[in-house]
Amino acid sequence: MSRSCVPVALTILLGMVVFPEPGLAQTGTSLFSVLETGDRLIGVGEESRGDLTDADLLSAGGRRVQVWVLDAPPGEEIQVDLRSSDFDPFLYVVGPGLAEGLRDDDGGNRLNARLCFATEDDTGYRVVASSLNAGMGSFTLSVSSVDTPGTCGEASTTSEVTDLDLLPTAGRVLAVGDEVTGALTEDDAQFYGSPVQAWAVQGVAGAPFSVDLISGDFDAYLTVLGPGLDEGLVDDDGAGRCDSRLTFEFPESGEYRLVLSVMGSGTGSFTLIASETPGPASTESCIPTSTIVEEYEEGSLEDVAIVGTLPMGGFMNGAMSDDDGLFRYRPLQGWMLEGRAGARVAVTLIANDFDPYLFFDGPGFSEPLSDDDGAGGLNSRICVELPETGTYRVFAGAYGTAEAGATYRLEAADEGVEDDCGTFTISPDAVADALMSLDPEGRTIGLDELQEGVLTDRDPRHPVAGVRIQPWRLLGPAEAYVVVDVVSDAFDAVLYASGEGLDEVLYVDDYAEGCNSRLELVLPPSGELMLFPGALYEAGEGPYLLRVSIDPPPLEVGGCGGPVSGSGGSVADPQDLSGLSGSVGDLPRGVEVEGAIGPGDDVLGTGAFGQGWGFEGRAGEDVAFELISDVFDALLYLMGPGLSSPLVDDDGAGNRNSRIEVTLPEDGLYTLVVSTLYVGSEGDFRLRAFRRVVR
Repeated sequence: MSRSCVPVALTILLGMVVFPEPGLAQTGTSLFSVLETGDRLIGVGEESRGDLTDADLLSAGGRRVQVWVLDAPPGEEIQVDLRSSDFDPFLYVVGPGLAEGLRDDDGGNRLNARLCFATEDDTGYRVVASSLNAGMGSFTLSVSSVDTPGTCGEASTTSEVTDLDLLPTAGRVLAVGDEVTGALTEDDAQFYGSPVQAWAVQGVAGAPFSVDLISGDFDAYLTVLGPGLDEGLVDDDGAGRCDSRLTFEFPESGEYRLVLSVMGSGTGSFTLIASETPGPASTESCIPTSTIVEEYEEGSLEDVAIVGTLPMGGFMNGAMSDDDGLFRYRPLQGWMLEGRAGARVAVTLIANDFDPYLFFDGPGFSEPLSDDDGAGGLNSRICVELPETGTYRVFAGAYGTAEAGATYRLEAADEGVEDDCGTFTISPDAVADALMSLDPEGRTIGLDELQEGVLTDRDPRHPVAGVRIQPWRLLGPAEAYVVVDVVSDAFDAVLYASGEGLDEVLYVDDYAEGCNSRLELVLPPSGELMLFPGALYEAGEGPYLLRVSIDPPPLEVGGCGGPVSGSGGSVADPQDLSGLSGSVGDLPRGVEVEGAIGPGDDVLGTGAFGQGWGFEGRAGEDVAFELISDVFDALLYLMGPGLSSPLVDDDGAGNRNSRIEVTLPEDGLYTLVVSTLYVGSEGDFRLRAFRRVVR
């Protein structure tokens, strides 16, 4: 039966089903047992690839489902795996002896789904591929026998490697002049939690070689191993953006190995380019794809019904229904909220029956704000400083699906919320207005000029980031292309730019290998803009150079406020860690630990909470440490033997998360200090350590 011939009554029935929890099937016979499967058939010992698309059947929760016939002999225990790097897989199996059916979300490795069961018959079983959050894309479906009853899930669907030299390169060879495309997937080997893939290159002693790893799906990380490279070569963002580049001369003739991986986590497509000399590098800052909220076309907030008014300083109880509108695939209910200009407001959504998700919009916001787990656990919170007096809209709903009748509590407060929030979102227009209101105090700069400045504790702070900035007026030719550099050996330099003709405030942090900043832009017809050189960290201060030119010299490597052991971290003031009393636990390699920071922990010299974790290190070990939190702006320190001063990082892992990568100078016990950028912030976090290269 073709897809176009699905009976109308059956299609309507599917639209009435609310799933996955709890009743995706009717009592006795599952609805999935009578849906058409086309020629989709899979048997034991087979693996098939498919795609969830907008042509597949649609559930009431806005999720696509695809039904497969399962061919399995009776009396056999089997394992079904659904894997995808494009969406969070959700798996159903229905058939004889399974009552209302089986379902699973994350029973496989990572976010993948897995189910194991014993067959009673040889016909009537169906496997349903779906997603947890209405995502679509490619997937892999596999069915295998379970040799030993009760061992479901013990066998990993991917292999873990500890030596990059052992990665296979069969079918993957790169030569100078090649530009090839490929993909890192969940099926690739895993190296300390990251997918890796090896390519072979034949090198000739003394020959130049440059290779770029470019991806719009993940933060690229590139390693080169081979004869004469005792420690290997590694790079993160050498090609600009989140792309990698390594340029070198082959020290010896022989086969070299390019190892493609990701910084942190992620999968997706890539392009690999090999040449004798490197091309131009992008000047854009790296914003990992995982930190970007995907914009969906499906649904509109204007289609979501307003169900009531949320009182400021009070709360309302609500319940989801079958009639809720969808926005970005999420079922939502709208509430009106009256606010006043300048008020700092916290909106909190709490639910026990589903994973809550919040949207917020109104005057001054061209795009809605959103949050998943900002209130801790699965609960949501949006903290915002209102730009105008007027009516705002709060949209309460579920991250994935919610049953009709599932209840929630929605709260709004504009007093005493600083401790709960820590930081507040300010509208882009309000940020621009605040910056443009700053007095440059006579500081001006023109084309082909170099000016000296000094950041001091008397300078204003950025209205959101809280760092010191110094306003300058740039006066240049109308619509001229210019390059603006900020260079400092005293602090890690950043640069903001705002003014007529710019749709938003421009921002850049680092450029190439150093901590100095470079911004390329076109001046408006007036030829005038405001520049705001500043420091990456709140305590940053000292002298700097501001340069505006058309044909700039190479930007100086360095900055960062002092020498750095490794990358991804700046030198911290040891006084920042005063008040630390000891460690609360040990951090093993390759293992992620979960914790929470807040009242009861040490108070550091910065005034923020601090928590120490011990790490047993070995001299020469190349280690990356990451501090991840959905609740607070993370700040991570590292101190220990051979480090004359502590290292510190704020946003090295993207999206307010921290990363320090370092070659440990000595054997011994190192201390990682978990902290927050803002005083009073608290909440849950994840801390991990992993080695990047093993020889």
